[in-house]
Amino acid sequence: MRNTYLNLTDEDRDYLVALTRKRTIQARIADHAKILLYKSQGLSLDKIADKLDVTKRTVQLCLSKYNQGGINAALYDNERSGRPVEISNDAKAWMINIACQRPVELGYSQELWTLSNLHKHINQHAKEAGFPRLETVTKTYVQKFLKDQDIKPFKIKYYCEKRDPDFENKMHDVLLVYKQVEMQFDEEGKLIVPDNWVMTHTISYDEKPGIQAIANTSPDLRPNAKNGEVYRDHEYKRLGTVSLLACIDLNTGKAIPLVSDTHKSSDFVEFLKKLDREYPSQDTIRIILDNHSAHKSKETKKFLSTMPEHRFKFVFTPTHGSWLNLIESFFSKMTKQMLRGIRVDSKQELIDRIYQYFDEVNKEPVIYHWKYKMDEISEEEINGYK
Repeated sequence: MRNTYLNLTDEDRDYLVALTRKRTIQARIADHAKILLYKSQGLSLDKIADKLDVTKRTVQLCLSKYNQGGINAALYDNERSGRPVEISNDAKAWMINIACQRPVELGYSQELWTLSNLHKHINQHAKEAGFPRLETVTKTYVQKFLKDQDIKPFKIKYYCEKRDPDFENKMHDVLLVYKQVEMQFDEEGKLIVPDNWVMTHTISYDEKPGIQAIANTSPDLRPNAKNGEVYRDHEYKRLGTVSLLACIDLNTGKAIPLVSDTHKSSDFVEFLKKLDREYPSQDTIRIILDNHSAHKSKETKKFLSTMPEHRFKFVFTPTHGSWLNLIESFFSKMTKQMLRGIRVDSKQELIDRIYQYFDEVNKEPVIYHWKYKMDEISEEEINGYK
């Protein structure tokens, strides 16, 4: 006689398997779940009865109840006939609430849930929370449910909190400076020099610390007729790091570097001295820069106190607003053009090549222009900003 199969959905199968593994469930219910699972595998009534040590009549009655009322009718008494109890909206809300909490707040050591730990917690605490149906909910269901709700408690996505309460005003000040620089050029793009020859030079400044001097352990293999790429040994040797202090002149496009082992207050003061030598003494050097401690240190303030009052003016970007500084575009271009994949034989070679890059850039300087939100700056604001 040909054996027949019981057609179960994947969800029903997972539900039944979970029941058979649950230690606290009644033995009769577990046996009935196994009967349905064995029948879905095509086993005969006699084989199922033999495996479970029950009568053939018990197997027949279970399957008959399934045919009449579904899984719940086969598993439980008549008063619970029909489809398995649906997971209520309240139960789903409880699962979401658990998933959105930190595990450590629920007595666990980990910071983030894993799917296994979350599933286990739901199974173990569902009954006491008033949702006994979730005692046997499967891991697959939990995973699919969270995906449908677009909840990912297993992942961290970082963001940047605006901690500067004066963010908008500081950003506006930077944009005003950019607009003033824009107005220093005529319609042909030529810099307008005042009649008294006293200029305000606007500088975009920042540091790029931790540039690594890396040496090959074996020579690179250059492209040839057979291989069109550079081949490089995976092994390499670290020779130390340097810090680059640099600015771009927004009026001329000239880039000015200072390479140092550190980027402390003394290095910043040295850079200011370099700028002081670069521009005529009667001019003002207006510097757009971030809020690094070296820019506001006692050593820096002490140096500035020795200079004429008009000489240096600092315009600070907001906290976490370094993207407002045009020098970042220059650094990005430098990384792509010069620093990417660089190999040197010594730290001094790295320093020399950085200075060489600036020499090459300054042969054909590029004037950087800011575009974002510039239309929001009025002429009255420009004339009133000092």
